[in-house]
Amino acid sequence: MMKGNQPPEPPVAQFYKHKVGAYELIALSDGGLNYPTAMILGNVPPDGASQYDLPEGQLFIPYTLLLLRTEDNLVLTDVGAGDLGNPGDGIFPGLDHRTSRTNLLVPSLRAAGIDPGEISTVLITHAHPDHVGGMLNADGNLVFPNARYYVAQREWDYWMSAGPSAVGAEALRKHLEQLIATAKRALNAIAARVILVQGDEEVAPGIRFEPTLGHTPGHVMVSISLGGQTAYNISDVVVHPLFIEHPEWAPTIDMDAGQADAARRRFFARAAEENALVFGHHLGPFPNLGRIVKRGDAWGWVPHTAGG
Repeated sequence: MMKGNQPPEPPVAQFYKHKVGAYELIALSDGGLNYPTAMILGNVPPDGASQYDLPEGQLFIPYTLLLLRTEDNLVLTDVGAGDLGNPGDGIFPGLDHRTSRTNLLVPSLRAAGIDPGEISTVLITHAHPDHVGGMLNADGNLVFPNARYYVAQREWDYWMSAGPSAVGAEALRKHLEQLIATAKRALNAIAARVILVQGDEEVAPGIRFEPTLGHTPGHVMVSISLGGQTAYNISDVVVHPLFIEHPEWAPTIDMDAGQADAARRRFFARAAEENALVFGHHLGPFPNLGRIVKRGDAWGWVPHTAGG
């Protein structure tokens, strides 16, 4: 189990390529942000915090995106945070934001030899700011102007009609105005290019949306089955490896805690049984790839290593 230590330096643009059959997964750093520890780990009991040497004041959470290169398409899941975390004081004032950096997705893409205009498909797992904040550039134009965008109908409807009483997670209430404004700005920007997905559906050959409700009302994960290989991009089904090892603790930022807990446990059991390759937006260390293994009554996160 990884401890919650701060990185010594701010994150930088980087990418990592991994083959899945004849296709390629490319992990792309979008940086990361320092959060108040209690916002993520507020349900961890004191003995658990001391057991894992968890930081008391702030916790660095990495932001990483996943790109799938097929024979015909470049399929990106989520569009990153944009300038959300630069420097971060506007969101979480009082924290040490010397290691908070976001808006690294496009530099990471370019480092991998990919121009944003080449992206043909963008899949949106949910509309939290760190997943849709990078929809528009500084000039107000789409960063991925040639893409089709796929969003779950339930997620679209929620954010486009969300009101001040619509957030179940207490930890998110004081950020509600920003959450709604960011989501609506991003979704409105793609209204002419969006395809709304009704449920468990294939959105491209071998690529499916699967509802994993709870973190948000319409949260989905992406399953990838190509060339006899399977991988999952679980987005925010789980936001820290600690909650794989101790699912009973749960984070404090799920909008429906009961649904989110059920979704996590179902997926952990499935991934362990399949020995599947898993990617999580926040499941460091970079490149945020690994496997979930059964350990007693719970599970564990085994990060992928180069060549593994």
